[in-house]
Amino acid sequence: MEGIRLETSTHEVDGIKVLDVAGEIDVYTAPKFKEAVNQIINEGQKDLVVNMEQVTYMDSSGFGTLLSATKRLRPEGGTVNLVACNSAIDRMLRITRLNTVFGTYQTVDEALAALKAQN
Repeated sequence: MEGIRLETSTHEVDGIKVLDVAGEIDVYTAPKFKEAVNQIINEGQKDLVVNMEQVTYMDSSGFGTLLSATKRLRPEGGTVNLVACNSAIDRMLRITRLNTVFGTYQTVDEALAALKAQN
């Protein structure tokens, strides 16, 4: 389908890779999102930081990808951390109580500081 786009990239801050996501995460783009998430996990990173600042929409397939990542990381003591979710995504996190499963932060710096404090 034309017009449906998702862009992912990573950057590193103090040895922690941050996944930057832009666009819509839905049934059509979720495989690309899942691939990007899995690549970071497969590289051995214990804590996943996802910068959602430029994500305009996320449906259940995106939440499913994040839950799968949590299931993989938790046995190793790892976490999934979301940064700068828009109000609709934040509301869905609260309604489903997924805000108790994922770390949620306003900025990447805030998420990284929290991870450093945990370790």
